[in-house]
Amino acid sequence: MSDERLLIVLPNWFGETLFATPFLSALRRARPRAVIAAMGVPRCQDVLAHNPTLHEFVRYDEEGAHRSLAAKWRLATLLRARRFDTAVILRRSLSRALLLATAGIPRRIGFNHWKSRWALTDRVAPPGASTHKAASYLRLLEPLGITQREAPAYAYYPSDEERHEAAAMLREAGVEGRLFIVLHPGANWAHKQWPPAQFAQLGERFTRAGTHAVVLTGSPEDAGLIRAIQQQMRAQPVVLAGRTSLRQLAACLERAGLVVSNDTGVLHIACALKRPVVALYGPTSPAITGPLGDPASTVVIHHPDCCPRIPCLNPRHPGAPGMAAISVEEVYTAAQTLLEGEGSRVKGEGSRVA
Repeated sequence: MSDERLLIVLPNWFGETLFATPFLSALRRARPRAVIAAMGVPRCQDVLAHNPTLHEFVRYDEEGAHRSLAAKWRLATLLRARRFDTAVILRRSLSRALLLATAGIPRRIGFNHWKSRWALTDRVAPPGASTHKAASYLRLLEPLGITQREAPAYAYYPSDEERHEAAAMLREAGVEGRLFIVLHPGANWAHKQWPPAQFAQLGERFTRAGTHAVVLTGSPEDAGLIRAIQQQMRAQPVVLAGRTSLRQLAACLERAGLVVSNDTGVLHIACALKRPVVALYGPTSPAITGPLGDPASTVVIHHPDCCPRIPCLNPRHPGAPGMAAISVEEVYTAAQTLLEGEGSRVKGEGSRVA
């Protein structure tokens, strides 16, 4: 249908926006001539920049520019002017379903949840508790007559300009042209973070080996975490944390020999860029939010028996027993395996997600 107009309403986190890219790719393959737009919070726009599946990104800043009812009404008016035929909501959200109804979008597809189902025209049974996020979104294609059983790879597209910027940053930091390993110690919740002491010991192991430089990445909010790691390392790492935009960071990741990261959006960007990754999981489930990457270059380390509940989504959970249980030795061994090109293994009781 050449004149079909589709609006995809994204989840809020940028990692979950990456989980939505297999959905967008499958939709574009099935509807090559349709106009496809995405709507999401500002932080997700960077994830989808240069993505060829989309014609437009509509910003929905519910906590800022669109917080008031008047602003929501203006956004609904804008959406009405776009004349979308169908909207697909990838998260359970009453406010978004109401916004789409107010915008007069005649067909509204979403999960059958008590909170928002009455504002939908097509309701899809919620996924099982252990379904990967990326696979769960694919179920919302079924009302459109599209069947996609398995999630294809993530999609992320650095631009040439971003690659040039990354090269300049790495050159200034003294690692351009050198082999380097990225350690990404941050996470949106503290109990998802591997302890700084372990990251420092891992960095020391790499620097003693002398084959790779160590680069620490993160947001400005990770400054204290980065300092704690630096203070425990004799050989100082290269610090890019707080110095890059998300897009610049991704272009730096693209040049890394290996990325070691907690369960964060950055981990999934590294997978999208086909980098070898060692993924550290504690309170979250690799079955639900594990990295979708090449099994030969992906290691998930997880000790679920060390957490009272998986997933544990309480950011005020005392301590991080699951993360603390991950040893420096097993992470270093996994990293060496990947660096030597010997494929991937899943450590502990974790799951390989491919």
